[in-house]
Amino acid sequence: MIVEPFEFKQSLKFIQGFGPMSGEQQFEEGRVVKAIMVEGQTVVFRVGRRSEKSPLAYELFSKEPVKPVEDLVARRISFFLSLDDDIKPFYSLAEKEDAKFYPLIERSWGLHQVKFPSLLEISCWAILVQRVQRPIALRMKRALTERFGGSLELEGKAYWAFPDYAKLKDATPKQLLDATKNQRATLRLTSLLTSFEELDETFLRSASYEKATARLQKVKGIGDWSSQFILFRGLGRVEKLQPINLRPLTKTIEEVYGQEGNTLDEINSTYGRWSGYWSLYLWASTMTG
Repeated sequence: MIVEPFEFKQSLKFIQGFGPMSGEQQFEEGRVVKAIMVEGQTVVFRVGRRSEKSPLAYELFSKEPVKPVEDLVARRISFFLSLDDDIKPFYSLAEKEDAKFYPLIERSWGLHQVKFPSLLEISCWAILVQRVQRPIALRMKRALTERFGGSLELEGKAYWAFPDYAKLKDATPKQLLDATKNQRATLRLTSLLTSFEELDETFLRSASYEKATARLQKVKGIGDWSSQFILFRGLGRVEKLQPINLRPLTKTIEEVYGQEGNTLDEINSTYGRWSGYWSLYLWASTMTG
């Protein structure tokens, strides 16, 4: 089910400008084609609109029968695109309480958050990107995908799926080091994989923000920034902002509010459980897509 307002063009624009997924999907007219792994099976999905007025629809492709995993894949697509997010209360708050910000909403009208496809993928990315430049982190992610993930060729193009836990859990430290060429990342990925089942995605989605944060930070290498990033960009927990989330957006915030700006407490007070969407629309305003 899609909760309106929703504009898939905004989703495509965001994906095209989102660095951690760079080069991992193809774009057709009004559609995106991407590979994911579900229960060890590589599935390519094509989702979008065939025309301006046609409904959002998906097609699935796999070397194995799709039917056994179709429901899981469909739910994963829906969660990936946040189709059931009701953003009307967020729009209403901005219109009534934040006139300087509301033009950013009008510019990205209908944007629902695009998340990482899985908890494991975003957790790995949060570790890989620490203290290295993004191109290096992307190289490490690609190496892990090619070593432990799966691929499928569709219409002459190869699509690679990041491994799921069933494929990655038995990776040895030596194999991880061979892929990443980074000792620190290897140690932290090993910690993640040995404790991943204890994270419990259902718990992380439903527990209090503080308890979910504490659970994530039990993993070596997941600290304040990583835990906030995982909860927001991987699990859709948009109800809280931390100062560390906003550092890359300082210039954009000044452009919207002036040099005095709005304090974090003011933003959290105004938007409450929609604070994360406020930062999402700030990010969207920086993307050319």
